[in-house]
Amino acid sequence: MIIEESSPGRCLLARLDHGAEIISQITDIARERKIRAAAISAIGALSRADLGFYDQAGRVYLVRAVEEPVEIASCTGNISFLDGQPFVHAHAVLADRSGVTFAGHLVRGSIFAAELFLQELPQQDLHRTPDSQTGLKLWTGEQNSGEKR
Repeated sequence: MIIEESSPGRCLLARLDHGAEIISQITDIARERKIRAAAISAIGALSRADLGFYDQAGRVYLVRAVEEPVEIASCTGNISFLDGQPFVHAHAVLADRSGVTFAGHLVRGSIFAAELFLQELPQQDLHRTPDSQTGLKLWTGEQNSGEKR
């Protein structure tokens, strides 16, 4: 188990751009604002989305396309670093006009309207590295000083 403790840093609120891709837009914010670690939450609506489910036995993501307008009932995640670049890891629960829900790893989504809350964790440098037990790229914990914890 890795447990990190950090005091909160900047709190950003953003209205994301209509027609933009949600993961790319959050990644751009992290890059432009030099955010190395953060917790994120979003609400709004997408015109379409791709959600992933991690097949634990096969160690691959199975991606399902949602080709209709959906509300973002919940979207939560974090920002860390993968291969030296900001990496947004988000999960979402999406609902169609009938209230039918779709949930999973948010691979991509076309924004109709969305609002983002981002809480920076400035004392952390969260990096992802391959984990042999799961096949996933998981956090390794380091303070900004580079000290392993």
